[in-house]
Amino acid sequence: MQLKRIEIAGFKSFAEKTTIEFHEGVTAVVGPNGSGKSNITEAIRWVLGEQSAKSLRGGKMNDIIFAGSETRKPLNVAEVTLVLENEDHFLPLDFSEINITRRLHRNGDSEFYLNKQACRLKDIVDLFMDSGLGKESFSIISQGKVEAIFNSKPEDRRAIFEEAAGVFKYKTRKKKAEQKLVETEDNLNRVQDIVYELDGQIEPLQMQSSIAKDYLMQKEQLSDVEIALTAVEIEQLKDQWTTHKSKLTAFYEQLSKKKTTYAELEKKSKKMKLQKQQLTEILDSEQQQLVKTIQQYEQLEGQKQVLNERSKHTQENRDHYEMSKQQALIKIEKLEEQLQQLKILLDKKINQQKELRTELETAEKERMMFSANSKETIEQLRNQYVDLMQQKTSLRNEQSYLEKTYNQVAQKTLKSKALTATLEAEFQQVSKQLESSTGDVAQIQQEIAQKLLHYQEQQITIQEKRTALEQKEQMMYDALRVVQQAKAKKESLQELRDDYAGFYQGVKEVLKQRVQIGGIIGAVAELIVVPKTFEMAIDIALGAASQNVIVKDELSGRKAIQYLKQKRSGRATFLPLTTIKPRQLPVAVENQAKQHEGFMGIASEMVQYPAEISHIIQNILGTTILAKDLQTANDLAKTLQFKYRVVTLEGDVINAGGSMTGGASKKGNQGSLFSRKNELELLTKQISQMEKTLTDKEIEVRGFKQVLKQAQQNLEDLRETGEQQRLKEQELKNQAEINEEKLSRLQRELKAYQFESEEAKAETEQYEQRTAAITLELAAIQTEMEQINHQIELASSQNEERAALQAEASEKVQRLMTQLATIKEQVANLEKEQLALKSQLEIENQELNKLQLAIQQMSQTDGSHQLSQKEIMETLSKLKKQKDNLDHSLAVHQNQRTELETDLEQLEQEMSLKQNQQQYVMEQITKAEVALNRDEVAIESRLTYLNEEYHLSFEAAKSEHTLVISMEEAAHKVKLLKQSIEELGNVNVGAIEEFERVNERYLFLVEQRDDLLEAKSSLYETMDEMDEEVKRRFSESFEAIRARFSVVFPQMFGGGTAELQLTDPINLLTTGIEIVAQPPGKKLQQLSLLSGGERAFTAIALLFSIIQVRPVPFCILDEVEAALDEANVVRFGRYLRRFEGDTQFIVITHRKGTMEEANVLYGVTMQESGVSKIVSVRLEEAETKERLPLG
Repeated sequence: MQLKRIEIAGFKSFAEKTTIEFHEGVTAVVGPNGSGKSNITEAIRWVLGEQSAKSLRGGKMNDIIFAGSETRKPLNVAEVTLVLENEDHFLPLDFSEINITRRLHRNGDSEFYLNKQACRLKDIVDLFMDSGLGKESFSIISQGKVEAIFNSKPEDRRAIFEEAAGVFKYKTRKKKAEQKLVETEDNLNRVQDIVYELDGQIEPLQMQSSIAKDYLMQKEQLSDVEIALTAVEIEQLKDQWTTHKSKLTAFYEQLSKKKTTYAELEKKSKKMKLQKQQLTEILDSEQQQLVKTIQQYEQLEGQKQVLNERSKHTQENRDHYEMSKQQALIKIEKLEEQLQQLKILLDKKINQQKELRTELETAEKERMMFSANSKETIEQLRNQYVDLMQQKTSLRNEQSYLEKTYNQVAQKTLKSKALTATLEAEFQQVSKQLESSTGDVAQIQQEIAQKLLHYQEQQITIQEKRTALEQKEQMMYDALRVVQQAKAKKESLQELRDDYAGFYQGVKEVLKQRVQIGGIIGAVAELIVVPKTFEMAIDIALGAASQNVIVKDELSGRKAIQYLKQKRSGRATFLPLTTIKPRQLPVAVENQAKQHEGFMGIASEMVQYPAEISHIIQNILGTTILAKDLQTANDLAKTLQFKYRVVTLEGDVINAGGSMTGGASKKGNQGSLFSRKNELELLTKQISQMEKTLTDKEIEVRGFKQVLKQAQQNLEDLRETGEQQRLKEQELKNQAEINEEKLSRLQRELKAYQFESEEAKAETEQYEQRTAAITLELAAIQTEMEQINHQIELASSQNEERAALQAEASEKVQRLMTQLATIKEQVANLEKEQLALKSQLEIENQELNKLQLAIQQMSQTDGSHQLSQKEIMETLSKLKKQKDNLDHSLAVHQNQRTELETDLEQLEQEMSLKQNQQQYVMEQITKAEVALNRDEVAIESRLTYLNEEYHLSFEAAKSEHTLVISMEEAAHKVKLLKQSIEELGNVNVGAIEEFERVNERYLFLVEQRDDLLEAKSSLYETMDEMDEEVKRRFSESFEAIRARFSVVFPQMFGGGTAELQLTDPINLLTTGIEIVAQPPGKKLQQLSLLSGGERAFTAIALLFSIIQVRPVPFCILDEVEAALDEANVVRFGRYLRRFEGDTQFIVITHRKGTMEEANVLYGVTMQESGVSKIVSVRLEEAETKERLPLG
């Protein structure tokens, strides 16, 4: 066998795939320091199984992968393949050529191949074990290994001798035997412990197994009868179920019909409600039209009233003016009559004046006869006096007339002022009334607008409330249905509870007769309250104990058992309060359990119960631990050394001792006593809440109806109030128009009286001015008259004689003159009076013309009013007809709506009846469903019982088990068998299998114990044999190497002696090896006392000695001669030649002497920085060398 070639790729500095062919003889690998020579040696060691990165000059194994250079990227894989020629089958493989490949990825993954077949590292190591070619063998020697030979302790030095002796595999086998012996000791101890433990279990288990077999025999009889009986019961229940199903189907058909009828009625109701809504909208529209028509009618009535008032007022004015006209005509007639009488009187007075003038002229002539000279003077004076008298009389008459006229004007002015004040007061009053009416009209119009807006809002609100009421009623009916369904379900559950469904027959009988028996507190399942979260866990934790009956004392328990025996009603377990003691976890155990994250608590602490039974609950559940899940339960059980039972929330159980129970049933925990109890309590609470909700909804619906009714009443009140306000508005408008007309009339009259007052005022001023002037004129005339009278008296006294005559004549003249003056005055007054009468007559005629013109205008206005009244009357007639039509339409529609409401009410009553009927059918359905459900539950419970208890289907039970006796006899037999089985107590059915298993295990473990003892003895024998073989081989090898070393040393050194010595020859398994050498010219001494070169050369001599004793196919020397001088290097190189026929040498060197002895020379260079390359030269072909003899 020899090393054929090595292929390197990605290993250290060999970036590219490099192949090195190895030939017979000596192959030298040379190159400068750092070129990668030693990487070849390390590649060979690595592919042969080197595991130490430090031995390969790395920090970690990934360091052997090419790390990249300045021009190359790092590689991700390092691969080395070693090709060996194995024609002599030096290695125990039936191959002439062996390929060994090792590959390492940068992610740390390693691959090993043997002849391109994947293998393990151990396979490669085992292949080269004790062959001298392993990774740590003497076939691969580096400078460090040479140093280790002469620097190491004697005990460490023996390793290379053991490798040469080929004892490594024996030592490995001994080491494995020692490990196996330790394992055997451990196994033996464990088996022995288990055997001791099982010794105490065998006898009780054997007894339990015997009882269990008896139990199983009875159980088999029970199962045969019970399966057959259950199959018959199921068949009967199925028939009963079919009957109930038929009833339910019939009820559903009735319900479907009822629903169809109700749906039709509901559809009809919706249609009628829609018609009602449409009628309501029509009524609202017609009501609005009616209100509008009434408003128009009332407005026209108001206008008519105004026109009537105006016509009346016009008539009154016309009558007044007619009266005034008549009065004026009468007054004109009287004035004309007065004027006529005055004219007659004036004519008479003028005639008297003429007669008096004639008489005066005669008298004056007579007087003139008595007076010559003074006559003329006196006459002139007298004429002047008469003229003055006439003037005075005229002025006094004028003054009298002015006073009379002034008084008349004053009276007229006072009357005018009084009338004006009255008119102004009336004007103010009417103005205030008009202003008030206008304000009232505006206010009432605003109120009407607000009422109208409120009316519309109220209509919208009513519609919304109607919709809301319908929704509330629907919600109320829905809530009612939910309550009824919940009550039906509650009743069903209460029936099951009252019948103690789910309890064993004996427990059920005791609980039903608890009063008669006395001292019965209740079943455990009855007395504890389990939160929903822990239902499954507590149900599983209690198991059959949930049906244990708690009694006051032992006497009560005995009475109950006696009762069951008398009645032959089954069996039950009783827990007297006076005898049961609590069981609790030790505090340390509980604290230890609490450390686990999934620990939920102690089972007894997770339920609620009366204080008086606390010790019983603690006895049953006080040592049971609740865990979150199975993993937590398993961890808890391990922590507590499987001494306590741990139950998960899903019902999985880790039993004390370590056994596990778990899985899932089809129904889970549904239907358990606790779930039923919790569901019943939950239903009670829900029903209470739902009934409260239903009551609230009913109250809310009634409230909504009341609110809707009140809203409709408010709407009607708003309509009536609106109509009243519209009437009031029209009245206020009419009153405002009348007041406006009054104001207009009062304004005209006030203007007329103001005009008269102004005229009277002007006349009064004229009269006052004229009166003042007359007063002044009268005073002047009086003074002048007194002067003239004095002159006359002076003239008259001159002729006393003629005085008498003259006196008489003068008296007569005076008398006539006085009469004439009086007549003149009277004439003047009558003329003035005539003038005044003419003036007044003219005024009265003008007033008459005004009155006639006013009367004519009033006649025209009255005609216009009559025409307007005619038009108004026609419009009123139309509006009345329209109003009557609307009233009729309203009445018709109102009647239709009333009839519709009546029909709707009847329909709703019918719907309510139908709904009640439907509800009744639903209740019947609920009861039928409950009965059906009860049948299904009974069937399901029996099917489940068959499946879970006997793992049989109904068909299999029916076909495989036939009831050959009556059901009563079968039931009685089942009862007796169950009693007999119950009398056996808590039977450990698994005891049979457990006994067989334990017994089998016990026998097996005893056999195992014996085998282990035998194996132990055998291992000791094997180890002894290994030791003897190692001793023999080591001794033989050592002696051979020692003898050969004593020859090789002087050959290599050219003289001297050397010897190998054992440090402890008696103990060959541990003895060290000392090297004693005497180079030429020196004394015999230990290796450690030699020089460095001598020690290295001595170590090389030892290696060559070993190779001669234990030849190897190839040997790799990595700079082993580095410490030698040139002469010794030459000796080293020449000595290599001695072995080239038996051993192939690969030498890593940089010494010339070694290179010269090589057959093939490989050069390692780094033409590219960081990347090694190989250059080869076959020296034998290039040059023939002369061999120098060894000294």
